[in-house]
Amino acid sequence: MRIFGGCFALILAFHLYAGVTGMDAWTGLSKPIIVGSLLAFVGVAAAIYGSTKFSALVLSGLFLSLIGDVFLVFQEEDSIFFTAGLACFLLAHIAYTWAFSITYLNRHVIPLLKRQGWVMIIIVAYGLVFFNDLRPHLASMAPAVMLYTLAITAMLLIAMNRQGRVGSRSFIWIASGATIFVVSDSFLAWNKFVRPIEHSHLIIMGTYGLAQLGIAFGAVEQIRDEKIGNRAYI
Repeated sequence: MRIFGGCFALILAFHLYAGVTGMDAWTGLSKPIIVGSLLAFVGVAAAIYGSTKFSALVLSGLFLSLIGDVFLVFQEEDSIFFTAGLACFLLAHIAYTWAFSITYLNRHVIPLLKRQGWVMIIIVAYGLVFFNDLRPHLASMAPAVMLYTLAITAMLLIAMNRQGRVGSRSFIWIASGATIFVVSDSFLAWNKFVRPIEHSHLIIMGTYGLAQLGIAFGAVEQIRDEKIGNRAYI
C-alpha cells in the first residue's frame, strides 16, 4: 500500500500542478487517472483475496466516480455534463453506502449511531444547514442537489456506523475518506453555486483525491480482513 500510495501522491500532485499552472489539457487528461488508479488498485486486491459483494460495490462506486469525473471535465461546455456527473456521483454514493452497510465482521457490537447518537445529530445537522444555505442559489438544481446531499450524508453516517464492527484500519480509512468527501463536495457546491473560492482547484481536487484514497485503502483492508478472518476491532 505504501508503494501505491506514493504513486498516487505523484498522480494527484501532477493533476493539481497542471490545474494551478493553467495546463488545461493535462488537467482534463489526468483527472480520470486519479480514480482510475484507485479502481485498478482495489480491483487487483479483489482478484488476489477473492471478489465479494463488498468489493463489487466499492468497485462500482469507483467506476461511477470515474465516469462522473469524465463528465465534469466538460461541464464548462454544457451544463448537462455537470448534471450527468452529479448523477454518477449520486449512484457512486449509493454503492458506497450499500457496501459499508453489509460488511460487518462483528455483528454483536451495538452500532455507533445507537451508542453515540450525537454523531448522527452533528452529521445530519450539517447536511441540513449547508443545504439551507445553498438553496437560495440553486434555482432548478435544488431537487437534484437535495437528493445528492441526502445520499452523501447517508454515506457518511453508514461509514461511521462501522466502528467496532469491522477491522480498525478499515474503519479509520473509510470514515476519514467519507468525512473528507463531504468536505470536498461542500467546497465544490459553494464554489459553483454561491461564490468562487480562491485556489478552488487545489482545495476541491486535493480533498477529493484524499477522500477516494481513504475509501479505497479502507476497502482493501476490509477485503483482506474478510479473507483472513481478521477480528481486530476497535
